[in-house]
Amino acid sequence: MSSFTKKYTDEEMNYALSTLLIGGERLETAVYCLFKATGFFASNRDIITGYVGITDMGRLWCCKYHTFNDESAAYNMEDIIQIKIKPMIFGQKIITVVFDDGKKRTVKFQLAPKVAGSKLPNQEINVGKMLEILEAKMNKLV
Repeated sequence: MSSFTKKYTDEEMNYALSTLLIGGERLETAVYCLFKATGFFASNRDIITGYVGITDMGRLWCCKYHTFNDESAAYNMEDIIQIKIKPMIFGQKIITVVFDDGKKRTVKFQLAPKVAGSKLPNQEINVGKMLEILEAKMNKLV
């Protein structure tokens, strides 16, 4: 699927993230988000829609929907070396998470408690859960 064919509903989000789970693993929270590019040449034009989920086995899942293809990645939350949570307008947050499992990787995404034009009734609750989990992890890093 591409970003043009997505409906952005709870059912679609849970299906997309649940296909990535391993035996016995379950999602603790999942949210719709906008992924932002990172690095020296990053631009605000490089925004990708998708979903982020955190599992009970301590993994952070990312499903990114590019214009013509999908991309999924999983990161072990034990490999997090830095988390930044930056407040934005209307209660939105920009989250930057740096992982290091021998190779540094940075994931940057923007969360919004409400998403206009989508059928995500649990978005606000799930954003709160995700921020709670990430803030707890961030406090352990300090």
